[in-house]
Amino acid sequence: MSRTTLCVCTAAGLAALSLTIMLVRQQVLGDEIKVPHGPGTWKVTLVVHGVSTGDTQLATAAPLDSGRQHVLRESAHSDELAEKPADGRKPERRFVSWTKRAGKANGPFRARYECFCSVDPQHHTTTPTKTLYAAPKPGEYLAVETPRGSDTERVSALARAVTADLDQTADQAEALFHHVDREINDEPCVGGPGIGAIECLQTGSGDAGGKARLLLALLRSRGIPARLVVGLRLVRGEEQTAHRWVEAWVHEHWLPMCPFYHHYGRVPSNYLVFAFGDQLMVRGRHVRDLDHKFLVEKVTAATAAAGPSTPFKRFLSALSLYHLAPADQRLVEFLLLLPVAALIICVFRTVIGLNSFGTFAPALVGLAFRDIHSLPGIGVFVAILLLGWLMRRVLDGYHLLQVPRTAVMLTLVVLVLISAVVVTNHWDVPATRYVSLFPMIILTGMIERFWTLETEDSTAASFKTLLTTMFIAATIAVVLSFHALVTFFFRYPEGLGFILAGQLLLGRYTGYRLSELYRFRDLANAGPPTVLSYRVAAEARSAHDDRVAV
Repeated sequence: MSRTTLCVCTAAGLAALSLTIMLVRQQVLGDEIKVPHGPGTWKVTLVVHGVSTGDTQLATAAPLDSGRQHVLRESAHSDELAEKPADGRKPERRFVSWTKRAGKANGPFRARYECFCSVDPQHHTTTPTKTLYAAPKPGEYLAVETPRGSDTERVSALARAVTADLDQTADQAEALFHHVDREINDEPCVGGPGIGAIECLQTGSGDAGGKARLLLALLRSRGIPARLVVGLRLVRGEEQTAHRWVEAWVHEHWLPMCPFYHHYGRVPSNYLVFAFGDQLMVRGRHVRDLDHKFLVEKVTAATAAAGPSTPFKRFLSALSLYHLAPADQRLVEFLLLLPVAALIICVFRTVIGLNSFGTFAPALVGLAFRDIHSLPGIGVFVAILLLGWLMRRVLDGYHLLQVPRTAVMLTLVVLVLISAVVVTNHWDVPATRYVSLFPMIILTGMIERFWTLETEDSTAASFKTLLTTMFIAATIAVVLSFHALVTFFFRYPEGLGFILAGQLLLGRYTGYRLSELYRFRDLANAGPPTVLSYRVAAEARSAHDDRVAV
C-alpha cells in the first residue's frame, strides 16, 4: 500500500468514525446535545441598559459554579461594550467585566448576558463548594455594620431580648429568624440595593434585602457567624429582581434562612446563588441611567426527543463538555479551534502557496483577534512588530548569543507595550484594549523570523511574508468569529476527526499551488513542460519553504 493510499484510507476512516459518533450521540441525546436537560435546568438572561459618559466600565454578576449549581453554558454580547468572561479566581463571586469598545462614542448602550444552569441542592462535591461552605475563620462574619453606635446597641438589645433564656446557638438562630419573619412586614421587592437593617427595624417593614440585613445584624450581635447571599428566585415566565437571604453557621454547617419567603433550614431548589456578601448585580463607572432586568425561563426537553433515560444515555450525557466549569469550557473552546486554524494555514500554504512566519504564529494571532470588533488590532500588532524589527537591527551590532538576544528582545517588546499603555491612557485612546491580547512570545518570535528572512533572502521577501502572515491571521480571525462554528465543535468535539482527515489529505498533496500557476504562467503557455522544468520548480519551491518554515 502506497503512502498516499494509506493517508486516504486513514482520512476516510477518521471521517466515518467521527460521523458515526455524531449521529449516535444525536440519536440518543436528542435536544440534550445542545444543552443537557434536567429537572433543575434554567435559562437566565440579564439585559442591561445605560448611557455611557466616558471610559465606561461595567460589571455584571454571573451565577456561581459550585456543587449545588452548575453553569452549563454562558455567553455575553454588546455592540457598544467589549466583554471579558467571568473567571473563578474568587469563589464567592463571579462578574463579567465590560469596557467601551474602541472607536465607540459616548451614548446609549445595551449589554446582554445569558446562561443555562442546573440546580441540584443535594449535590455538594466540588472543590469550590468545599471552599464556600467551609467553617468560618475566627472572627469572620461577626462584624455588625450599622451607621451609628446607637444603632448597633439597638440591634444588640433586640437580639438579647428575643433570645432571652436561650443558651443553644441553634435555638437563638431560630428565634431571631422567627422574629424577623413574623414581626417585620413584607414590602414588594423593587430591585436595586434595597433598604438597610436599621431602616427595616425602624419602619417595621422591609423588602427581601432589608429583612435579610436585619436578620444578619441580629445573628452577628449574638456572636453567630452569618453571611448574606445574593441571587435569584427562578420562577418561570417572570421578570425577576435580585433576592437576598441569610446563611448562619449552626451545628458545624451553614444553615440557610429566608425571612421574606419564610424558609428556615433550607431554601427551595429554585434559589440560584450569584454571590456571598452584599453585592450589587450590576455596577458601573462613567455611566448614567443604568438599569437592568432578569428574564428567567425553564428549560425542558421535547417529550418525543427526550426518550427514556438509559445507562448509555446517561454515559453520553456525562461526557458532554457542558459539564465542565465555565473557565474550563473557555479553555477547551480555544483548544478545539486551534486545529481548525492549523487546517486553514495548511490550505493557504499547501494549496494556495502563501508563506507565513511559521505555522502556529498566524493561528495564535488569529485566535487572539477572533472577536470581530478587535480585528483592527492586527494593525497595531504589525506596528509593534515593525518597531521590534528596528530594535532587532540595532541589537545586531552587539553580536549577542541567541538565547540572551531573544530575552533582550522580549524585554524591549514589553517596555514598548508598557509605554504604549501609558501614552494612550494619557490621551484617553481606547486602543490599549488590544494590547492585553498580544501574545508576547509570538511577537518576539516573529521579530526574530522577520530578521532572519531579511538576512537570508531580502527585505522585500520579509515584508511580503509579513503581509501574507497577517492576511492568513485575519482570515482565521474572521472564520473563527462565526458563533455557529464554535458551537458546532463544542457540541461535537468528535468533529475534529474531519479536521484531522483534511490535514492528512493535504499532507499528501503534490499538485500545483495556485500561486505557482500564476508565477509560471509564461512557462505553461510556452508548451508542455519537460522533466527538467518540473525538477527545477520543485527544488526552488522546497528551498523557499525551508527558509520560512519553523
